[in-house]
Amino acid sequence: MATGHAPSAVARYYDGLTRYVGLASRLGLGSAEPLTMHRRLRDAAGAASGGRLHDILFAEIGPPAGRNLLDAGCGVGGTLIAWAEQGGRGRGITLSPVQCARAAAAIARRGLAARCRVHCASYDSDLHALLDGDRFDAVIAIESLVHSRDPAATLANLAAMVAPGGRLAVVDDMPAADLAPDDGDLSAFQRYWHAPGAMPAAALRAAIEASGLRVAADRDLTAEIERRPPARTRRLARLNRVVRRLVPSAPAGRVLDAHYGGLVLERLYARGVMEYRLIVAAASA
Repeated sequence: MATGHAPSAVARYYDGLTRYVGLASRLGLGSAEPLTMHRRLRDAAGAASGGRLHDILFAEIGPPAGRNLLDAGCGVGGTLIAWAEQGGRGRGITLSPVQCARAAAAIARRGLAARCRVHCASYDSDLHALLDGDRFDAVIAIESLVHSRDPAATLANLAAMVAPGGRLAVVDDMPAADLAPDDGDLSAFQRYWHAPGAMPAAALRAAIEASGLRVAADRDLTAEIERRPPARTRRLARLNRVVRRLVPSAPAGRVLDAHYGGLVLERLYARGVMEYRLIVAAASA
């Protein structure tokens, strides 16, 4: 995903994760074709899926049909594809060459190349030049803003891409307002997930308003996240650190560290000091 924080490190981080998820799916340890890497959310019946977030998001930013989307941190293209399959058009941005290639292949397989396209670039780059001067009815950042060293600057860059009357939506993990910045679990999460941009919801809303947009919705999705029992998370974390000491290679080590960062994040949620929120802002018409 795009970031001002050591782009090559974040790109390698996502390259490794994407290869791992693809391998896991081929071994029958995941979905047949994992196109989304964001949280699985539960619906009213208790069933969890990656598509649930799309339903919530599209309801908040407006239906895709006939509208143009920019996905800032698009991963392997799952959200972009879902948008295009419902009649929208879009562009995606990811720092990861592996993700970019896999997203392009998935888009082509579905015959959607005329409706959407993915760029291997930073969302802190000159987006007007990269995207041919286009502005967008909706700009989204799903679990990607957290990787920015300067979220306020990133938000200003993204806000400039929103067309008059359009929407900017951020979905991310946000520390609770009373969580100390030097909390050990928070520091570990930020280190292993390359996530210096984790910020409380109030600070994120203020940064959005400073970018010239108006916050229109703030939805707490924390209770809908699919979770493991805390005891299992603790066991997996201990096992991860044992295996990590035995695996010196950089590619495998990065995947293990990323997995550990995810387990620490689960611990933060179990402590009740992390929130998963969707914040939507509107541009003046």
